[in-house]
Amino acid sequence: MIKLNSILCNVKNIQNAKQVTRFLSTDLSENSSKLSLRQKTWMHFQQRYENHHHIFYSSHLELQEKYMSYGLKRSLQNNVKKSLKRYQNEQKTLNPYGSEGPEDWMEDYEYYNETSEEINGLKLENKFGTADPTIPASNVPCNGCGAILHCNYQTSPGFLPTEIFKGRTENELKTITCQRCHFLKNYNIALDLEVTPESYIETISSIRDKFALAIVMVDLLDFPCSIWPGLHELLGPKRPVFIVGNKVDLLPRDSNSYLDHIKQCLKEEILKTGFDRLNLKYVSLISAKTGYGIEELITQLQKIWAYKGDVYLLGCTNVGKSSLFNVLLNSDYSRPKSSDLIRKATTCPWPGTTLQMIKFPIHRPSEIRVYERFKRLNSEKFVKAENEKLRIESARQSGNVTDAVPVGTIGRTFVENTDEVDDVFAMSKGTQPITTFNERSKEYQKARWVYDTPGVLHPEQITNLLTPQELGELQPKQMISPRSYRLKPGMSLFLAGLGRLDFIRSDSTDMDWVQIFVFASFDLPTMIVETDHALDIYKKYLNSPLLKVPMGNEERLQKWPGLQCHTEDLIVKGYILKSKSKELNCSGDITLSSSGWVGLRIPVDVNCIFRAWTPLAKGIYLRTPSLVPYAERLIGKRIRNSLAYNTSKPFVFKK
Repeated sequence: MIKLNSILCNVKNIQNAKQVTRFLSTDLSENSSKLSLRQKTWMHFQQRYENHHHIFYSSHLELQEKYMSYGLKRSLQNNVKKSLKRYQNEQKTLNPYGSEGPEDWMEDYEYYNETSEEINGLKLENKFGTADPTIPASNVPCNGCGAILHCNYQTSPGFLPTEIFKGRTENELKTITCQRCHFLKNYNIALDLEVTPESYIETISSIRDKFALAIVMVDLLDFPCSIWPGLHELLGPKRPVFIVGNKVDLLPRDSNSYLDHIKQCLKEEILKTGFDRLNLKYVSLISAKTGYGIEELITQLQKIWAYKGDVYLLGCTNVGKSSLFNVLLNSDYSRPKSSDLIRKATTCPWPGTTLQMIKFPIHRPSEIRVYERFKRLNSEKFVKAENEKLRIESARQSGNVTDAVPVGTIGRTFVENTDEVDDVFAMSKGTQPITTFNERSKEYQKARWVYDTPGVLHPEQITNLLTPQELGELQPKQMISPRSYRLKPGMSLFLAGLGRLDFIRSDSTDMDWVQIFVFASFDLPTMIVETDHALDIYKKYLNSPLLKVPMGNEERLQKWPGLQCHTEDLIVKGYILKSKSKELNCSGDITLSSSGWVGLRIPVDVNCIFRAWTPLAKGIYLRTPSLVPYAERLIGKRIRNSLAYNTSKPFVFKK
C-alpha cells in the first residue's frame, strides 16, 4: 500500500524480525475463514479511527500494526526483515554523542597540548575548551567556513579553544579548522553562533562594484523561498548571471522531458523576482550530490565567461553552494595544484555553514586546454551514453529508484606533474615541500577566483525555527514519491505540524473532491481532518507521532509559534498544459515554505479556493505552472475505504 521504506518508523520498537513475521502470520490466519477480504478491510478501517474524532485519514495510523489492513500485512510479511535490517543500518550512522560531542574531541587536533591542565591559572572544566579575550585574533581564515581563527569568544565564528590556538604559527593555523567545522564534519553537531543576517548581506554587497560573474544557486525543492528577493539589487543592474538549480536528483520524473519543464519553471520564477532577462546568460540543472550537470556547467563557464573575472557562488542558506564549490575544486575548473592544497568547504544539512568567503583559483581556459578537455569528454561520450541506457533499462525492469536518478561523472583532464620529487632532499629543487596554499605568491597575482559566499536566510524560510533533529526529518533521503489524496470541501490537510491546507469551496456543483499530491519527505506524516475542528486537532496532537514535527519537551513547544493563516485565499483554476493532449495535469502548486508543496489536479475551467497555514504564515505561494504537472502518472489506484491512493515508483518513462 505504502512505499516500504516509509514503515521504518514503525519498525523501531520491534527488536527481532522473527517476532514481526510471527505476529503478521498469526494475525493473517485468525478468523480468515469467517470474514471476507472486503469485510476485514472495512473492520480495520472502522477500528483505526474510532478513538480519533474528526480525523478522516492519518498516515501514521495507517501504519500501526494493530490497525494495519489485511492486504498490507500480507504484502509486508516477506519484506519486514529487509525493512528492519535497513533501519538498523541507518541507526549505525546516527550521531552517538547526542548534542554535545565526546569529552576527548580536542585530541583530534594535532596541536592539542593534553598535558596542560590549567590555562592562565584556571582549570579546564568546560569540555568545549576555554576562551581567552586577551589573546589577539589571527589573520588566518578557517579552511571550512572562512571565518578568522581566534580564541576570544566561544559563540563567535572561527573560535578555537585556547588549548589549541595559543602558540600556533600562521602556517600551523592554516592546517586547522575551527571548532564549529570540526563538530559538523566529525560529529554532525551544529554549535550555536552569534551571526546576524545583516552580516551576510554586507558580505555579498561588497561585490556590487566588482567585474565578476554571479552564479545564483536555487534549491529546486524550495523555490521561490530559496531565491533571495533583493539579490538582483545587491548585484547591480548589469551583472552577468548564471542560474543553477540544485538537487534535481530528488525531483520525481513524470515524463521524458521533465528536466526541460523544470528548467523553464525555474527561469520564470527567477524573472519574477526582478532579474533582467538579458543578464541571464545560462540556466542549468545540477545535482552536486550525484554529479549530474556539472561537466556541462564547467563547459558553459569556460565558453561564456572564460577568464574575464572572478566567479561568486551566491544563494540562500542550504542550497548547496559549498557542495558545488567542493565539486568544482576537484574538476577542470580549478588549477590542479590548488585542489591538493585547499581544503574542502564544510557541508552539512544545517543552514548557514559558510560564514566568510573561501576561494580557489580558476584554471585559465586557453585554446589548448579547451581542446584537451574536449577530447577527453568526447572519448568518454560513448561510454557514458551506454551506461545511461543500461541504467534506464535497469530502472524500467527493476523499479530501482537509484537507477532512475540523473547522475554524472566528473573527470580531470589536467593533472599536476609529479615526475620531480619536491622534498628537502631533491637535487633539482632543494626546498621544503609545499603543504599550505599561499595566494600571495607570484603565480597567483593575476589569477581569477571562485568564491563560496555565506548563505542569506530567506525571510520566508522556516528552517531557523527548527532544531537540528527536526531539520533531519525535513530533508528527503531519496527521489520524492508523491502521496496523493482526495480532498473535499470542508477538509484540511496537515503536513506534519509544519503546514496546513484547507479546501474552502469550488464554483462547480458537479465536483465533490479534488485530487492533491503532497511533495515532501516521507518522514513528515500527513493527516486529513475536518476544517471546523482543525485548530483543536492541531493543539491536541502537537508533539505526537500523528504530527511528529515539531518535537521535544515543553520548553521546545513553548517556543514554537504554531500555524498562522495566509492573509489571502488562493484561487486555482484548472487548465490543460498541452493543448494537443487531453490528459488532465496539475494546475498549480501551493508551497508550504521549506517543508514541501502540494500539487492540485483540478478539472478544466473550474475555480477552487484554498487557504494555507504555516509558522508565522511564511513561504506560502501559488506556483504556476506546476513543477511536476503529470504527478498522476506516479501513483497507483485509490485505496478502498480511504481518501488515499497507493504510492508507486517516483518515476515513469513516458512522453
